[in-house]
Amino acid sequence: MTTLALPTMLPYQTIGNVCAAIAVVLLLWPLQHLLWAYSHEKAFRNGWEPEVLFVLIPQWLLLMGGLLCVTASGGFDELRLGRPALYALTIATAVSLAVVCFVLVAMFIQPGFSPRVIYVPLIVVVPLATALLICLSLNPRLALGSSLQWLRWPWTAFAALSLVACVGFFGSQLVRTGLGSLAGIVHRIQQAHDNAPAQMAEIARLDPQTDFGFAELLKLADGYHDSAVRETATARLRSVADFPARLAAELAGSRNEPALAFVQATTLSPEEKALLALPTRAALQRFTGGIPAPNYMPPERRKQLLKWGRKTFADLARKFEGTGVDFAPTLAAFEHALRPDDSRR
Repeated sequence: MTTLALPTMLPYQTIGNVCAAIAVVLLLWPLQHLLWAYSHEKAFRNGWEPEVLFVLIPQWLLLMGGLLCVTASGGFDELRLGRPALYALTIATAVSLAVVCFVLVAMFIQPGFSPRVIYVPLIVVVPLATALLICLSLNPRLALGSSLQWLRWPWTAFAALSLVACVGFFGSQLVRTGLGSLAGIVHRIQQAHDNAPAQMAEIARLDPQTDFGFAELLKLADGYHDSAVRETATARLRSVADFPARLAAELAGSRNEPALAFVQATTLSPEEKALLALPTRAALQRFTGGIPAPNYMPPERRKQLLKWGRKTFADLARKFEGTGVDFAPTLAAFEHALRPDDSRR
């Protein structure tokens, strides 16, 4: 009696099929439910990004895993690249397709003058075609002997366009902002190193017992100076007998930015944290209250202030955790003060 041997499935075939199947489930249920809910809202709602990314990130991580399985099975060997280069290209392609899908969903949720129906086909077809390509490449028998070129070439063309668009966009952003920021960081480090001898001499002349000397030492002890300068200035400040009280007085002043920068950059003892938590929160509240309305400041200045504040406020909130002082309302007030639609006069 003869028995028919069933074809065995390799591990990467199983993994690829499972990844594609779960990705399709995410596409057809959570993502479509999310789009359906947004399409029935009368007004656009902010804060949609976490909900979308919560679905898109696992969906495209799964599809990336499936595409890597196709690469491992030799599905893209016709590109005549080495296997490591193929893996890198597969990852880059999956990331670019994920970015394109995120942009399409964003245009669906906030379409402006274009109807939502334009974006729905691509939102569905792109991941669905990717999952189908994975399954047919790993299971050739499902194609019933027909060639996969009808699917492979359109998918490859769209993936290539997505990859070129993402590389061009992020490359231009890097050239425009990234290199300039890097040059600025290098310049500040070099300038801090060159100015260190003069600043050390200035620290020796300043008297921390006077209000002027204490304030100047705070400026030299922030996170923007050479480490030796910061340590020496901090030691001079701590030589004052009533150091926490003097620092709290600086935080209560009208120009409290140096004191805030010092508190952010300096390691504080538990006792100092307990004494400075409330003055620091009050200083942040006064700083927020002094922010002009967004319609009275250039957009670039608003973005810079928002970027600085989100980091500074969050750092200070983490530093004073466990003191019983809640910094969350302060951060919320800061965000509200810089909203573009704030019409304060």
